[in-house]
Amino acid sequence: MSAIPENEVVREARRVLRKLADAKARLVRAQDGRWAVVQRGDARSGRVKTTAGMVACFRERSWLEPGVDDALLLSATGRAWLTGEQIGTDPYSAQHQLLRLRPMHDDSGEETTVVVNDGESPLGWLHARAAIDDLQLEAGERLRRDYTLAQLEPRVCIDLSAPVVLGGGSAKAGFISDTALAAKQRFRKAMSAVGPGLSDLLFDVCCALKGLEAAEKAKGWPRRSGKVVLALALDRLAGHYGIRGAPQHARMRGWAAEPEAAAG
Repeated sequence: MSAIPENEVVREARRVLRKLADAKARLVRAQDGRWAVVQRGDARSGRVKTTAGMVACFRERSWLEPGVDDALLLSATGRAWLTGEQIGTDPYSAQHQLLRLRPMHDDSGEETTVVVNDGESPLGWLHARAAIDDLQLEAGERLRRDYTLAQLEPRVCIDLSAPVVLGGGSAKAGFISDTALAAKQRFRKAMSAVGPGLSDLLFDVCCALKGLEAAEKAKGWPRRSGKVVLALALDRLAGHYGIRGAPQHARMRGWAAEPEAAAG
């Protein structure tokens, strides 16, 4: 076993392994003899480095596994250890949750890794069952993040068409932070880009955390139709964020026309 103190190994593992939590990331040997975390499509990757001695410690603990071209990847054991470290829970409570490591980007593009419980939100529940894909989940989570940062959660009703006015309202409202104001503006732009109808369902599922079946029932929609509408709404949201190209509008028109045809 290595002579490196355990607390140093743990501290370095938290720093390095969380970068490897992204499925596109891998650990490769750098020219200076150290190991660097690189990620496909990220020009800034390679900045996180660690020593060969630390990598040996990680491998002794089975936190890394071999990849292609002599690269190293985060193993299932390493992922489980990192998840437990970040949430501070024991394996017995964790096994009853849908926990996963989720790479997230802030507004500046910097990446961090957070632990999320897919069982806590309708989007996570749908993603865990392959009902929505990674990009749709990312778009929905970004909307939810802005909704939370904008401090809109306590309000029961939100007028999405109302403009953001600086200096209006009560004296307390005038102290809204720049972060909250920017998030509110991003939230309104995103909901406006998705459009009426679709944005209503997005709000119910992503922000109000209403289950899809409950949302369908409240709107009087046919059973399972919400999944189609939600997928279109998330695709359009992802297009607004630049995650993927926006879908064609005809898909929504075709779905909406089905009840009329049946009534005829």
